[in-house]
Amino acid sequence: MSVYPAVAGRHARLPHWASLPVVVGVVGLSVALLITGVLHQAEQRRAVALLDRQATEIEAAVTAESNRYVDTLTDLTAAIGAQTSLTPADFAAIMSGLSAERLYGASAVSLVMPSAGAELPDLAEEWNPDERADALVPDLLALPHRFVVLNRTLDGSAARIGRDAAAIAPAREAMDLAVQRGQPTASRTYVLSKDVELVPAAQRQLSFVVTAPVRSAGNAGDGELRGWLVMGLRGQDFLERTLRRAAAGQVQVELSDVDGSAVRRVAGWPRRQSSLVPEGGIAGRAEAAERIGITPSPSWRTAGVEHRWVEVAGRTWLLSVAPVDGYIQPDSTLDSVVLFAGTVIALLLAALVGVLTRSRDRALADVERATAALRADVARREEVELELRRRERELAGFAGVAAHDLRSPLTAASAYLEVLADDESDRLDTQGQEFLGRARSAVARTDRMLTDLLEYATAENKELNRAHVDLAVLAADVIAERTDRLEPDPYRVTLGELPVVSGDRGMLCQVLDNLIGNALKYTAPGRPPRVAVGSRRIEGGWRIEVADRGIGIPFVEREGVFDAFHRGDGSAGFSGSGLGLAICRRIVERHGGTIGIDDNPEGGSVFWFTLPDA
Repeated sequence: MSVYPAVAGRHARLPHWASLPVVVGVVGLSVALLITGVLHQAEQRRAVALLDRQATEIEAAVTAESNRYVDTLTDLTAAIGAQTSLTPADFAAIMSGLSAERLYGASAVSLVMPSAGAELPDLAEEWNPDERADALVPDLLALPHRFVVLNRTLDGSAARIGRDAAAIAPAREAMDLAVQRGQPTASRTYVLSKDVELVPAAQRQLSFVVTAPVRSAGNAGDGELRGWLVMGLRGQDFLERTLRRAAAGQVQVELSDVDGSAVRRVAGWPRRQSSLVPEGGIAGRAEAAERIGITPSPSWRTAGVEHRWVEVAGRTWLLSVAPVDGYIQPDSTLDSVVLFAGTVIALLLAALVGVLTRSRDRALADVERATAALRADVARREEVELELRRRERELAGFAGVAAHDLRSPLTAASAYLEVLADDESDRLDTQGQEFLGRARSAVARTDRMLTDLLEYATAENKELNRAHVDLAVLAADVIAERTDRLEPDPYRVTLGELPVVSGDRGMLCQVLDNLIGNALKYTAPGRPPRVAVGSRRIEGGWRIEVADRGIGIPFVEREGVFDAFHRGDGSAGFSGSGLGLAICRRIVERHGGTIGIDDNPEGGSVFWFTLPDA
């Protein structure tokens, strides 16, 4: 059986330290993509809002400009309708305020009169006595006829009087609608007849006319229809200036006349741009706009182009607005920068986490190894400590036994020396008496050492007989015993107030005896000892103090001063076994207290120990 699959699976698995960096990298890239998406959507919304606002401003500008032309035509219609008879001079006077600069894109303003055909001479006589009736050129296929009887050109071309406007279908339809609505109405777009005759095909524009009915007694809706005032407008010239100003170089603008499914571009900016209306993209929308009206104006977007319906002199046109490159369009630079920066940060974080994870794993491995070594060392130390305690107990037991057993022969030797001193001292010469005194001192010193050794060995395990102990009485007895053989000195030991405590009387007496004895003993030669014994209340108990003005203990030696067999450098000239303070610590600790040493501000040391309340 092949082992390759198992090997492949083992190698395909990520090492432990690499799992977290991969997760961090994936999460970081996901966050970067999410932020990029959010920014992109925000940028898209901003671009849509800007384009919508621009389209709204352009729509308002187109509507305001067309309304200005309609208002002008309405005022002219009212002035003509108010005339009972109108001569060419009257017409010229009414039209005198018009100019190509004021009505940009307007080709002419014409007065059109209806006629059934028989009254042609009467029509000519009524409106233009100077015009011959045979100058009216009727279209035999168009009834009733609608003749241009008066005309004011605005584009510099010759007046075209006598033409039958009924022959022009868009103009005829607009005139009929104007009568039905009772207000100025724009026609669908077409090429003006004079442009067909005079302008090269490549330069022709789609144009339209705005017609307003002329009724007697002004523009009252129930007045007799007397004709129409018709204003011809070239679409591009009419709206180019408005579109250019509203676009402000930021958007492309296009106005289209929609007739069913046919879309005719009326005007746009820039002039030579491609169409913004997609083929087949507005099928049925013109009819829908006609059905529902344009308030509010329906609008929609296709491929980044904002489309909306606008009203121009009662006719619905299509306004299309698209952003120019560099304006309004969403800026993908920020998206790219954020995505790149997010990717770099994610990779850096993944690398950092990888380094930290690998370093952590290494550190954990080192800690595990060190912990194992420490545990082994602790185990060895515990074994050594157990062995030391066992040997300490053995030594303590041996010391107790040795001290007890050695005291018997030592007591006998001391007795013999006492007998020799009492009975035979007279027989000894001076040197013999000196040797006897030294022997007695050596035996006494040995006895004290054995006593201290026995007390040290038994202090830890000796039965504690608690009772109420008056430390003042106990300290007085110790002081009396210690100073009994000294010359009287009332300042040698000062005894302050001491409390009554719970403890073993014999053990506490031994503590006071050791501390007071040391205070009296360790005094510099030539200086009288000064010892003060007192106490003060502390939280949960009492602190007993024995202050001296002796040789003092250096700070570096204080930590070991209560160890067994410890003797400081300054105690070389003083006798002692080095067990007194060690015995004191064992006794105090058995009573639940602590023992220590401080400096005496007046010189020397202050030994203190604490005892808890009973």
